[in-house]
Amino acid sequence: MWVKAFGFTVALGIALTSLAMMVWGERWHKAEVAAYGGERRPRWFYILSALVIGFYLFALLNFAGGDKTWAGWVLMVFIPVAWTLKGILLIFNPQGRAKITALSASSDWVKIGLARLPLALILSALAVWA
Repeated sequence: MWVKAFGFTVALGIALTSLAMMVWGERWHKAEVAAYGGERRPRWFYILSALVIGFYLFALLNFAGGDKTWAGWVLMVFIPVAWTLKGILLIFNPQGRAKITALSASSDWVKIGLARLPLALILSALAVWA
């Protein structure tokens, strides 16, 4: 149950942030710069990160003790490894942060938001099958 909840929560988060990117455009860019572009990240970034990681660890414990499906393995192992790799390559890398902060046009954020929407559908499907 918690693996499914984690999958649906992440899918919803991706869908909502994708829609926010498309609607807010340049205003979204300001939040991205605050979160990833500066030397110090805002408090909300750490709080949200801690909540996501805490929920993941809770779901992972339930996954470890429960029935495992291929979709559960993808949600609980593959995606977090890929997400960590993305973090290392983009967020914690000065060159990656520079790429994020260079996106300022609303049309850039619309393209990124549209590109991310299929991920929400894929994660939702994985959550159903987990």
